[in-house]
Amino acid sequence: MDLLELGSRIPPLAIALAFMIPIAIAVYWYGNRRFGSQLGSSLHRHDRFGGGDGPVDREFQGQVRRFQERDRPARIADAPAGMVMLRGTLCGADQTLGGAPGRECVWRNRAEGRRDMAVGAEIAFLSDGSGQAAIEGLERAQVIAPAERGGRHLEWCSLYLGDEIEVIGRFVPDEEAAEGDDPAARVYGSVGQDGKLHVRLCRRPPPPKGDDADADAKADPPKLPSKAPEPPRPADEDEPSSTSTSTIGE
Repeated sequence: MDLLELGSRIPPLAIALAFMIPIAIAVYWYGNRRFGSQLGSSLHRHDRFGGGDGPVDREFQGQVRRFQERDRPARIADAPAGMVMLRGTLCGADQTLGGAPGRECVWRNRAEGRRDMAVGAEIAFLSDGSGQAAIEGLERAQVIAPAERGGRHLEWCSLYLGDEIEVIGRFVPDEEAAEGDDPAARVYGSVGQDGKLHVRLCRRPPPPKGDDADADAKADPPKLPSKAPEPPRPADEDEPSSTSTSTIGE
């Protein structure tokens, strides 16, 4: 049997598959390589803005170390424009993650979690007695805080209102600081607008007596009534009137 006769017995579909499979493998390999290249470029761009271990991030870490070695925090009311170290108490936020009143959580991440896995307030407020400063982009900050057990095999790091923290970042004074009778209640500027922000927990006050922050955070939301209560029926002259009431949570 010669080769021509053998080739005539091969089904056309098998011949087509013999050509298509190598082409499909080549396309798959090229697509994976192109995707990996694009992903690497994206990560490199992210590093440039302090999201990883790029040159800008390393420069910022050097600034943080120098501020910590000097350990001379500025007063918020007198803070100059530029890189500063502030130290004060978290006194408010535009949104919270729940918790006991006055001790709500404003930032949380898994212990050893990446910075981009954190959730937190977009704007929080720091007070040091001389005034207040807005902390912008807290969820993107480099936060140093002790781990807390959040489950059987889960640990969290968190920041709460009332925590005393250290903040290092670029301060932008507010040219039109809010006026008021109490200078300590004014917001004199903001820190963290450029996305480079270091936050370290210095002291956490004990929870108020009688308050259980964990129980309050884990409490189920109130149940709303399934339907509106029926209107009261007109009262007869010989019978006392009665009104049906519905209470939220029943």
